[in-house]
Formats: sequence, structure tokens, C-alpha cells
Amino acid sequence: MKKQIISILFTLCIVGSVMPPAGASEAGGDEAMAISEAGIRFIEKFEGFSSYEYSDSSQWYIGYGTGCNKGDYPDGVSKEEAEELLRKALREIEDSVGDFIDENRIELTQHQFDALVSFTYNLGTSWMNSSNRLRSCLIDGAGNDTDIEIVNAIGIWCHSGGTINDLLIERRLAEAMLFLYDDYESGGAQNYSYLYFDAGDGHIEYDIVFYERGKPYGTLPEAERAGYAFAGWRLDGGEQIGPAGTAAENRTVFASWDGETETVAQSPYPDVSGKDWFYSYVTELSNSGVFSGYPDGTFQASRAVNCGEALKLILRAAGFGEQKAAGSHWASGYQSLAVSKGLVVLKDIPDLNASISRRLIAQIAAKALRLTEASIATPFSDTSDGYVLSLFEAGIIEGSRDDSGNLKYKPESSITRAELSAIVWRINNTGIEIEEKPQIQYGSYSVDVLESVPVASYDTGRFYTEGGLMRYDSSEVETRAGIDVSEYQGKIDWEKVKASGIEFAIIRLGYRGYTEGGIYPDSCFDSNIKGALDAGLEVGVYFFSQAITVEEALEEAEFVLTRLEGYHITYPVVFDWEVIGKSSARTYGLDTDTLSQCAVAFCDKMADAGYAPMIYFTSYAGYVKYDLSRLKGYEFWFAQYSATPSFYYDYQMWQYTSSGKVDGISGNVDMNIYFSGKKSLV
Repeated sequence: MKKQIISILFTLCIVGSVMPPAGASEAGGDEAMAISEAGIRFIEKFEGFSSYEYSDSSQWYIGYGTGCNKGDYPDGVSKEEAEELLRKALREIEDSVGDFIDENRIELTQHQFDALVSFTYNLGTSWMNSSNRLRSCLIDGAGNDTDIEIVNAIGIWCHSGGTINDLLIERRLAEAMLFLYDDYESGGAQNYSYLYFDAGDGHIEYDIVFYERGKPYGTLPEAERAGYAFAGWRLDGGEQIGPAGTAAENRTVFASWDGETETVAQSPYPDVSGKDWFYSYVTELSNSGVFSGYPDGTFQASRAVNCGEALKLILRAAGFGEQKAAGSHWASGYQSLAVSKGLVVLKDIPDLNASISRRLIAQIAAKALRLTEASIATPFSDTSDGYVLSLFEAGIIEGSRDDSGNLKYKPESSITRAELSAIVWRINNTGIEIEEKPQIQYGSYSVDVLESVPVASYDTGRFYTEGGLMRYDSSEVETRAGIDVSEYQGKIDWEKVKASGIEFAIIRLGYRGYTEGGIYPDSCFDSNIKGALDAGLEVGVYFFSQAITVEEALEEAEFVLTRLEGYHITYPVVFDWEVIGKSSARTYGLDTDTLSQCAVAFCDKMADAGYAPMIYFTSYAGYVKYDLSRLKGYEFWFAQYSATPSFYYDYQMWQYTSSGKVDGISGNVDMNIYFSGKKSLV
């Protein structure tokens, strides 16, 4: 019941999968806040200790809930080792929370910082999303939020597998008490009780609300259900629960309804007339439960649709199932689905309550229907967007005429409920058959299989270790053992490295910083490449990229070519672009199209110069960030720290650990196996 509790797109198994061969950092700033010793004890209490690896959904953990890969600790860990792993993992959490409070000019006490670190360690950084309730309390509340509002902002994050979990409630209340009252010990179960609201076939924004014990509930939330009037909450035995009831214990309450509202043939809503152009769309969709009115019975046809409403209606019309909330917002599950399917990038819909543009509506609808961008002559005077044109060709959108008779789509305008009803009705009635494609499930992401990309053909049963090196037992595939290094390895005795059985080295040449974006040389590049070549090793190089434009990728390529002058290398030149799990990173939210273009630009430049280009990625980057079908003719370097690799597509090099031990190098080093006899490129 750990970090899969709320699986929003911007989540933790993904962050945990980023495994740089050698990252880049940029110093600066005042001394950041760090968790206190009492805060560490607090986290340890709730995480519990496990000396051996354990699985929670698709992620593995050890010690005090620290993420790991299966097989990393075959002999287990002691409590001392587990605490060191925890402290190391908390440094990233401290950075994320610290960046958030710095960016938003929030002042926290030590106990408040400890509470947020505990909260983030358990759940990840999705609470920092702009649509999140806790974020709003910290930024917008400006100290005006009541204690119970803060308890609820923290307490709602208590679901596991879509249902509330008692252990998570206990932890959330304890974190709230720590945040509010500097209380590291007592928890809050004695101070608060909750109501769990079961809306049945209806909908409610938050299904759990916390109340002060012994006090009246006050105003209770209302549920909504198409075709029914909400009639209040009742206990399982039928007893009604109202505002005057006392919060004495934890209870589950159920929505009750007055019955199906009468539908008048001529007018489903008092503000919808049979003469309105959208009448037939609204009537049919309302009768089928797709659309519903507001509590006062009106439809409000001219009201702008927000992102959450649009995502749900379009995805449901396109054949996707009902989605449970993946975060605090009722539509967060649809947001996660849309991002995982590649229908939209997260930065385009950061706030589910904000209005949505007609251009983005067209993109989401076209992609959900698997329609490609049309290249026909545009009938619209204000757009030639390919997705708009594909929907026009399919008869899903029509546009409107202005006073001069020009057909317009108004791509950047918001869309009304009436206009969206027409689009949804037409999607339901176009007869377009959506071809189901085979998919790969990666964490919370479901991604289509790329049929043009070769599938990995390695037999995982043939991998084995010998003398600390990964081997592959096959007469058909030639392999070589190697390492990748940077200035972080310090001074290296390359003769000893060669004597230990290492056959090649991939050496960091330089990097781009992930905040201000400067390009820097690796301080040990020249000594490393000279030493490796003199020792008789095969040598390649990599550049740690944080490019956000094609121009920057080409700038990085020129930097690499200049520094390579005078060196003869026989192994690849690697484009190593990595995901930085911080909103302060300049690459945060970079879209797939731009990233793929950057990789192509860099690699083409290397190929033109006579080098063999290669692209480094983790599972997350390979499945979610890159479009591998566009990376034609390049070798792939895949990173996964495990006993055997599990990536679906083919690759020519595998980075299997970051904690290797090689004679001649003090400390850990990244280890690789290169399949030099296997050149199956995209």
C-alpha cells in the first residue's frame, strides 16, 4: 500500500526509474532545509523496517520503504544500512520540497518541513500540482486556512487501489498533527473522525472528509447523478445523516436519491428550447446519462467547459472506460489516462478546473479516435491544424460562419457545453471503428506497441555473472564487458581496469546543466580517454544532455566534435538525455516530439562526422518520453538495474548496475554489457 496509492502522471515509480550513468549538477543558493532527526524517526515509524526486498505492485522496496530493483540486495540489509539508504533517498525529497517552498516564497518551520517530507516520501510530488488542494492551502491560503481545512488537504491522500486505507489515514492524520502542532508522537485519530461518502452510481468530488470529534458536521457535500435528484446521506441501516449530526466515530454513508427526474420531450432543461441548434444533441446525451445539468436543473449551454469535464466526455465517447480518481481531483484519472495514451502532454492540462481551448479539444478527440493529422486544404480562415482538419473530414466538427461568411474554428477560444455536446454526440454516432492496438503496460502507463521498432530477442535465462561481470551465454551473440565513467570516479588506474576483464569504456565528455543550461566539460575527460586508450580499451563517449530545442542539441553536438579532435574512438558517441524529477529543471515537461527531434539532430551530426551514434534511456524515457519509431538507424543503450533486463524493444548495450566494483576504480562504477554481434537497428 505504498507509493502506488495515487498514481498521477508525474509519479514516483517513474522518478525512481531514472538511473543516470553520471549526472550533472549545478551548485548555488542558500543552505537548504533538511529533515530533522525527529523527522527521520517519524518516517521510520510509519514505513516499518524490512531487511529483505518486498514488492508493492510493480515496484520493489527494502529497509524503510526505499525503492530498489529486485535482486539488488540478495543478502538483505541491516537497520543501519537501511537508514543510510533512507537518508540518501530523502535528499531528493528535501530538494523537491525545498524547491517548491522557495519558488512559492513559503516559510516553513522545521516540523512543517518534516511533515511535508514524510508526506512526499510516501506519495511523491504530485501534491505540488497546481490543481491540488494542499498546494492551494500552502500558497493561496496565506495562513487563513483553518486547521480542519489543512487536515482535509493532507487527509484526502489516503487511498490504495481506489479505496481508503486505515493505515494511510493514520499516517495522514499524524502528518497533519506534525504540520499543525509540532506533534511527532500522538497522531490525530483521537482528535478527528471521518465520513466516507459512497455516491454509488453518482459522483462526488471528495469521497472522504475529516471532522473534529464531538462537533457537528456542518455543511455536508452533495453528490450528483444524471437523471436523479440528490436527497441526502444515510447510514447502511437507513438513518439519515445531516449537518447537525455529531462527529463521534468513523462512518460510511450512502447517497440517496429522490428518483429519476422527469424528462420532458420538448425540453430536457428549462433553459434548453426545442428551437436551439443543440437541442437534439443535449436531449439524447442527457437521456443516456452522458450529460447532466446543474443542481438547479439548468443545463447552462453557454458555460465554458473545463479540462476535467472535457477529458471525461471525450474519452468516454471514444470508448475508454470510467476512470477512478488518481489524485485529489475527480477527473485526475482521465488526466492520467490521456497523458499515458499520448493524447496530450501534462503541461497542456496542468489545471483540470481551467477552461480548455478548442484546439486542444480537437487534438485529444482526434488522437483518442486514432485519426492522423489531415493534410487537406483547410476550409477554415483561422486554422490549418491537422487535428482540426481530421475531425472536419470525419464530420465531427463544422465550425461557424462570421459576418463576412468566413468559416472559423476559433482554435484558442474556450468551448461551451452546447458545442461540446455536438462533438460528443458525433463521436458516438460517426461509426468510426477504433482499432485496438497491442499495448505495453509500464507502471500506470499503457503505451501502444511500436510495430516498426524491433523487439528484444534476448533470452533472459542466458544472462549470468562471472567475476563480477555480466555475461550472456550464446554462440550467436558476441558480447563485451564495459564501464561508463565520469569525473565522479576520480583518478582511475586504467591498466588495472583492463587487467580486470573490462574491454571497453564509455567516458563522459561533458554535460549541460539542468537549471540554467550552461555547457561544461567533464574535468576528467582528457585524462580518462588518454588512459583508457593507452591501456588498449575500446572507447566511446557520452554527453549528458538537457537540450530543450534542436538548436541546443546541435550546440551540444558541436561541443562534442570539438573535444573529440585528436582522439580515435571505436565505440559509440552517446546522446544521454535524462529526466530530472524536479519542476525546477529546464527540461521539466519536455514533449516527446521535441525530445525526439533533439536526439535525431545530435545523432545525425555524429553520423555525418563518421561516428556511431547511440541513445541512452531508462524504461520510462524509452516507453513514455521518446518516440523510438522516429529514431531511425541508431543504437540504443538501455539502463535497468536488475539481474535481467525486461525492456520490450531491442537495444545494443545494457547498463545493469550503478554499484559495480572494478579494480583500479575506488568506489562504485556503472557496468555495461555490449552486444557487439547484434546490430538490429530501428
